Amino acid sequence: MELCTDLLHFSSAFQLFLQTLALTHLSGHYSVCVVRSIHDDVRLEFPRAIVTVTLESPANSTDTTFGDRLVRSINAGCEGFMVLEGALFPFLDHFRSAHEAAYFRAHNKRIIATVRLGPVERERLLQHDTMEVTPNMLLVEMNESEGMVGLYTTKLSPQEPRGIVAELMLLERFRLGEELLLGLPESIRKFPDKLTDMEGRRVRLSTLPYPPCSVANEVADGTEILMVLELCRRHNCTLEIELVANSEWGQVYPNGSADGLIGSLIDRRSDVAVAAIYRWYNWYQYMTMSTYTGRSGVSALVPRPRLLPYWQTPFLSFPPSLWLMVAVSFCVGTVAVFLTEHARHHIRPLSGSTSHNNRLIDSIFFMVSLYVEQSVPLPNSLLAGSMLLTFLLFGGFMIGNSYAGALACVMTIPRYEKSIDTRADFAASGMKWSGPTVAWMNSLLMAEQPELVTIRDRYEVHGGDTLARYSHTRRDMGYVHERLQYGSYALESFINLNATRLLQPLKEDVFWEQIVTACSKTWPLMGHYDDLILRVQQNGILRYWELGSVIRNMGLEIQRNLANARVQDSDHEPVKLRMAHFLGVFFILFVGLSLASVIFVAELVVYRANSNLTTKQKVKVESVD
Repeated sequence: MELCTDLLHFSSAFQLFLQTLALTHLSGHYSVCVVRSIHDDVRLEFPRAIVTVTLESPANSTDTTFGDRLVRSINAGCEGFMVLEGALFPFLDHFRSAHEAAYFRAHNKRIIATVRLGPVERERLLQHDTMEVTPNMLLVEMNESEGMVGLYTTKLSPQEPRGIVAELMLLERFRLGEELLLGLPESIRKFPDKLTDMEGRRVRLSTLPYPPCSVANEVADGTEILMVLELCRRHNCTLEIELVANSEWGQVYPNGSADGLIGSLIDRRSDVAVAAIYRWYNWYQYMTMSTYTGRSGVSALVPRPRLLPYWQTPFLSFPPSLWLMVAVSFCVGTVAVFLTEHARHHIRPLSGSTSHNNRLIDSIFFMVSLYVEQSVPLPNSLLAGSMLLTFLLFGGFMIGNSYAGALACVMTIPRYEKSIDTRADFAASGMKWSGPTVAWMNSLLMAEQPELVTIRDRYEVHGGDTLARYSHTRRDMGYVHERLQYGSYALESFINLNATRLLQPLKEDVFWEQIVTACSKTWPLMGHYDDLILRVQQNGILRYWELGSVIRNMGLEIQRNLANARVQDSDHEPVKLRMAHFLGVFFILFVGLSLASVIFVAELVVYRANSNLTTKQKVKVESVD
C-alpha cells in the first residue's frame, strides 16, 4: 500500500516537473506538440496551444497513420515537442519524413522527451540517424523506485572521415520533492545549447561552379559560399562541399526522383545548397528557403549591332516606311503626268506634233528629273497641267533636299544594325535564347504577360560546348545571364572573354528574382543563418564579397566588356568621306550599266531576229511571184 502511495506521489510530482520544464523551455513557441502512446498519461496546463498526437500501436514504428498525424500537428504550428516514453522512437523514426512532408517551417525546434535509458535503449538512441538534426534535445529519465530524475542531453562530436558520434551527457540528477517544484536547478534553467559551439561538426553543402556566387576550387570562394563559411566560423563547424555530378540546378521528376542541387537535398546528401537559387515555387515543397541573399535580374545577352556595309549607304537616308511613301508618290505622279499629257494631246494638240505618241516612259523620266531636281519640259497650255507641275516641283524639291541632307548625315556618321534594347524589342525580334538548363524558366512557369510567355516559349536548352560555339557563330540567338545586386554579371561557363566582345546585355531585365539558400527542412542552423544574412546585408559586406569574388574568379575585363557594350566606340565617331562611302553609288552604277548592257544585247538579238524574219518573208514573196 505504501509503495502504491509513493508511486502516485512520484507520478504527480513528475507531471508537475514536466509542466515546469515545458513552461521554462517551450513557452516561447507558437504551439507545443505532445506525442504519446495510448499507455502514456500526462496532463499539461500550458499557456500556448497544445496538439496531442497519440501512437495507437507502439510496436509498429512505421505506422503511416501516426506519420500523417505528426505532419498535421507540424502544420498546426508545432515548434516544441514533449515526447513521452512510449512514443519516442516512433517519433524519431518519423521526424525527418514528417517535417519534409509538412509545409510549416520552424527554425528553433526543441524536444523534451521522457525515456528509460537501459543498455538497449541507450544504444538505439545514440545510433539513430536523426541525432544530427535534433541537437536541441533534453532527455528526462525517471526512476520511480528511488524517486530520482536524471536530465540528459546529447553530446555530438565529429567523426572521421565524416559523420558524427552521439553520446549522452548527464546534466543533473536529483530527487523530486516539494522544494524542487518552486524552481529548477541552476544547471537546467537554460536549455542545452549545442549550436553556439558545434565543436567542429559538419555542415554539408552542395553547389556547382557558378562565379561569383559559388566557386568550389581548392579554396572555396563566392558570395554564397563565403556566407556559409562565415556561419561556420561563428559556430565552430566544418564545411563539407559536394559538387553535383551534372553541374545543374536539377529538377524533380513525376516519379519522385530528382537530380542536381534539389536532388542532393531530397536525398539528404546535403543540408544546404547554393548557386544563385531563386524562390522557385516548384521547389518550395521540398526545402526551406533562407531570407534573400541578394537580388538578381535575369536578362539576355544579344549580338551587338554591326556596322552596316557601305554599299547600303544610298538607301539608308530614308527608313523603309518613307521609301514606300516615296515610291507610292512617284507612281501616282507618273500616272497623273501620263494622263494629263494624254488628255492634252486630244484637247489641244501642239502644231507639228500630230504624229507624237505620249509614252509612259516619258512620264517616268519626267518624275525622275523632278526628284533629282532637274529642269523638266511640260507644256502649260492647260491650267490642270500648270497646277500639276507646280505641286510636283514642290514635292520633288522637298524630297530631293531631304534625301541630300539625310545622305550627308549617313555618309559621315556610321550606321548600325537595329539594336535590341528592351524586353519588348527582344520579344518582337523573334530571336530565341538559350542556356544549359531549363531551371532558368522556373520563374516564368506561371507567367501570364504576353511578352514573358513569348520569351519563355522561345527558350532552348543546349549543351555547354554547343552554346560556346553558338556564341561566336550565331547572330539569331540570345544567351541567358543575370545581373547581381551590386551590378556584377554572373555568366555561365560558355561565355568567355571573346564572346563578351560580340554580345551585349539588354538595357532592362527580362525578369528579376531574389537569390536564396536552399536548406533542408530539418537543418538546425536555419535561424542562425537567416540572422547572419541580415547582418551581412545591412553592413554592406555582401558588396565587398561580390566585387572580390568577381576579381578573383572572373576578371574585370569580362565585366567591363559587358558594362561598356553600349558605349560608343571612339573608332565610330564622325569621319571624313572616304572612297568606301561611295561604294553604294558605284554599286548602283554597276547594276545600271550591267542591266543596260544586258538589255542592249537582248535588243540586238531581237532586232537581228526580226530582220532575218523580214528578209526571209520578202524572199518568199518574191519567189512566189
